[in-house]
Amino acid sequence: MRLPSPSELMTLVRERIPTKPPKLARAQWIWIGAGAALALLLVWLAWPRAQAVDVAVVDRGPVRTEVVDEGRTRIHDVFVISAPVSGELQRVELEPGDMVEPRQIVATISPADPALLDARVAAEANAGVNAAQAALDAAQAEYRLAQNDLERIAALHARDFASQAALDAADASASAARANVNARRAELVRARAAANSSSSRARRATPIFSPAAGRVLRVLQESETIALAGSPLIEIGDPAQIEIVAEFLSQDAVRMQAGAAAQIENWGGDTPIAARVFRIEPYARTKISALGVEEQRVNVILHLQAPDQALSLGHGFRVDARVVIAEQTDALRVPTDALVRDGRGWAVFVFEGGRARLTPINVGAGGQDYRAVTQGLEPGQRVVLFPGDNLADGARIRTAR
Repeated sequence: MRLPSPSELMTLVRERIPTKPPKLARAQWIWIGAGAALALLLVWLAWPRAQAVDVAVVDRGPVRTEVVDEGRTRIHDVFVISAPVSGELQRVELEPGDMVEPRQIVATISPADPALLDARVAAEANAGVNAAQAALDAAQAEYRLAQNDLERIAALHARDFASQAALDAADASASAARANVNARRAELVRARAAANSSSSRARRATPIFSPAAGRVLRVLQESETIALAGSPLIEIGDPAQIEIVAEFLSQDAVRMQAGAAAQIENWGGDTPIAARVFRIEPYARTKISALGVEEQRVNVILHLQAPDQALSLGHGFRVDARVVIAEQTDALRVPTDALVRDGRGWAVFVFEGGRARLTPINVGAGGQDYRAVTQGLEPGQRVVLFPGDNLADGARIRTAR
C-alpha cells in the first residue's frame, strides 16, 4: 500500500478544516455574559471601601479633671423634739411640711392616770393611812403632855422649887415631842399619797415648745399615747440650710481641696446647681459595694452657691455630686472618645487625605470629655471618634457627618 505524500496530506487537511469558525449559539453568549457580570460583581464587592467615621477637631479650651459620686441632701441643723417628762401625749396636730416658729407649742403632755389598785393593795394602802393617823394622834398626845410638864416645871423653877436641870430636861422633852409630831404628820401625807396618788399629783398639762424656726420634717409620734421622758416626738429643720453629703473614695478625696468648684446633678431640675466643697471629713468608713468589694469612703460636704434654685429639695434626697479636682483654662485638648491604646501609651487616628493615620500622642490631665495633649497633635487636626477594632493604620475613611 502506498503512503500519501506530504503535499497530498496537506491537501487532505485543508479539505477537512473549515475556513470560518462555527458561530456560537445564543444561549452560550448569555452564559458567558452572566459569568463576566458575576466576576465583575465579586471584584466590586472585594474592592476595599472607605469606612464612615465620626471626626472631631483638635482645639484649645478648658480641660477639667472631675470625679462624680452619689450624695444625699441634709439640713445642717436638725432639731429632735423629745418628751421632757413622762406622761400622756396628746395627739400631735402638726403635719410634715408645716412651718413652726420659735417657742411655738408643738405638743402637750398630761400626767398619766395612776395604775389601778386591786382590793388587797387598796386595803393595805388604807391601813397604812390609818396607822399613820394613829401614830400622829399619839405623837400629838405626847407633845401635849410634854408641853404641860414644861409649863409646871417652869412655874416651880420661877419660885425656886425646881432646879435648872429639871427645866432643861422638860424643855428638851417638849422639843422632841414636837419633832415627833412633824415626823408623824409627814408619814400621814406619804401614806395618803400612796393610797390615792391622784390626790397629790398635779393635773396641769406640760407644753412642749419648738426650739427654733423651721419646717416639720417628720412626726415620729402622732397618735395619743403614753410617752416616756426622752422619747423623740418631732424633727424640725430649716430648708434654707440644706447641704450635700457625698461619699467619695478615699483616693479621690485626698485630691480635693476645700473651696473647689462642684456641681449638683440629677437632682430633678433641668440644670445643674453650682456648689463648693465646704469640708472634707478626716475619717473614712468601710463600705461594701454592689459587687461585694470593700471600699473606703469619705464624707465630703458641699454647700450650694444658689440655694434658691433648689427650694424643692428636702432632707435625705438623692443627688449626684461632681467635684473639680484640677482645671486648665487654655489647653490643647482632644476628645476622650478618640483615644486608643498604643502599647503602654495613647494614640489617635488622624484624618489625613481620606486615610486614617495612627498617631502616638502624650496626654495629660483630663476628664470624661477631654484630655490635654502635650505632644503629637496640632490645633485644627481632625481625629476619629469611637474608632473600632477593624480600623487600621492607613485605612480609607470618610466622614459620616
